Amino acid sequence: MRSIVIGGGHLAYFTITTLREIDPEGKIVVIEFTSEKVEMVKKTFPYTETLLSSIDKVEEYITSNRSLIDALVSATESDALNLKYAKHSIINEIPIVITVLNNPLNEPIFIKEKIKYIINPYKTIGPKVKEIVNKFRVNKIYEFSRFDGGIYAFKIENAETLHKIRSFILKKDLPFFTVSIDNKIKSSTLENIELGDTVYVACSDKDIKDLLEKIGGEKK
Repeated sequence: MRSIVIGGGHLAYFTITTLREIDPEGKIVVIEFTSEKVEMVKKTFPYTETLLSSIDKVEEYITSNRSLIDALVSATESDALNLKYAKHSIINEIPIVITVLNNPLNEPIFIKEKIKYIINPYKTIGPKVKEIVNKFRVNKIYEFSRFDGGIYAFKIENAETLHKIRSFILKKDLPFFTVSIDNKIKSSTLENIELGDTVYVACSDKDIKDLLEKIGGEKK
């Protein structure tokens, strides 16, 4: 299968990893708009073909390669762009067109535009947050089948944990997103992580164990 992923941010990282899991021999082309992210994607996912493109050239690429594309996932950091590329892909009869939402409140807009496959990664956040109790605990929310790692949820209950989580994400350059104590999605910046928040991080089991040893917490 030949898949196109538009975007090189955190949502795209989850998408690329999942595509690799379900089709290890498939071809994955990543289209990104900044040279810094292109280099990061190449380093993180050496099995992909990574292209640097301007925002306005993506639709031209889709049209020129439509006969070669089996699936397209629009996972940029802009829902407006995701909607634009999804609509153009449908017009060009790409077999599978998927969009990944940045803001869950935009889902009705995508539905109205007849986008069939919409991934809202935040729908399970409420139930998962309720699973996290005690002073500090990390829960494994999703397990990657092809290597020892997954998506982990951290409850931030004290200043020491807050500092170490921030340092951990920064040092490893890990994809993450944050949910406030009232279950609202926050902007994914380290500065926005606060006491009471829950932080979802994708990383290896080894990294989690190392972090927990430093914090002195326990992994359930």
